[in-house]
Amino acid sequence: MIRSLTSVSLLVLPLLAFAHGEEQHQHGEASDNKITVGAAASIGWNSTGAADSNGLWRIPGALMGGHALPAQKGGRVDDASLWGNYRLNERTQFNAAVGVHNDGSAKLELENLSVDYQLPTRKPITLSAGMLEPEFSPSAHHHPSTDTFANSTLMADAFWGRSIHDKGVRVAGKPTEHTEIGVEAWNGDFFPAKSADGAQDVYAKFERTTPKGWAFNGGAWVMQAQASNRSDDRYFDGGHSHASATTTLPVDVKFSGDTTLAGSWLDVAAPTKHGIQTGLRYEAAQTQSSGKLFDATHQANYDSDHLAYAVTPRVTYGKLQLSYRLEKLSLENKLTGNGAQILGEEANLITDANPKRQTVQANWQINKNFAGRVAYTKDNTLAEADERISVGLTWQDTLYKK
Repeated sequence: MIRSLTSVSLLVLPLLAFAHGEEQHQHGEASDNKITVGAAASIGWNSTGAADSNGLWRIPGALMGGHALPAQKGGRVDDASLWGNYRLNERTQFNAAVGVHNDGSAKLELENLSVDYQLPTRKPITLSAGMLEPEFSPSAHHHPSTDTFANSTLMADAFWGRSIHDKGVRVAGKPTEHTEIGVEAWNGDFFPAKSADGAQDVYAKFERTTPKGWAFNGGAWVMQAQASNRSDDRYFDGGHSHASATTTLPVDVKFSGDTTLAGSWLDVAAPTKHGIQTGLRYEAAQTQSSGKLFDATHQANYDSDHLAYAVTPRVTYGKLQLSYRLEKLSLENKLTGNGAQILGEEANLITDANPKRQTVQANWQINKNFAGRVAYTKDNTLAEADERISVGLTWQDTLYKK
């Protein structure tokens, strides 16, 4: 009962206030230009990495997958992307984006190849199809080059594999000028789903700026995902693995079953006074899975109930912004059957700890295109806590528009 009340309060809290989005430019954003082409990139350096002694990034108590890979020691390219939009007419727009991410493969990936069509209805309704990024949460597609933090949230890493790009269809309508309701259907080629098994979500968003200068943005969403024989695709993916040569791979424990996720988010920005603006971003989500875990010789029934939140207050003065991000996970697992103990250990699900991470970061907007950031992170996610200093530089620009 206590956990249920906590879950409801964390998920409903963002709906009790309005908010202003913290995210910067998003790939494929709407434009009045006929053709727009842009690019972005991020480089960074960490004083230490986030993997365990075996070279793995497995949050104790959570099944993981997707693009949720650990912070690496030393310098790296976080990401680099090239995107473009072509507006065919007032109702139709084509979008495309390709990118390289710090996943150990330096592989160019297609992130977006889609068409948006606005239906001839009284209220705006847009149909989108192709390779899409989801709209249910700003955290569902993480780009270090355009986001405030180089690292995604623990919530995104644990609940949907950090960043989602998948073939799908979206129908989004605007009942009022400041609200949007959408339905998305996916092939399922992302965690916690499995390719061709499918996933679906429904979301609602709102945004508003008051005459006194308060800016509000927020939303809520629900997702259902299906998976059969799903492995941790970061390390077991049809012969391809993001693991390095020094990584000790775990046992390949697979999952078959259903996962239900729900979340809400908000961001509020206060009016600027004396050159200072304050703001607060908050996001919470809950995920519940039910199915079976198995390896080559063992099987167990598996049920999970996980809760996460991230809260980020910030202060901006001129070109400087100081942020503090607190993240927590509460992970509960229940395994029954003959193979429960063995599979629980192999899948790293046996733990009493609640992972936690804190980050203090300073961002400096050097000029229109370049920005720098310096962060200190205290990471209590894995069994052994660590601390790290991070330094980064981002660049983004519109290369062509007509």
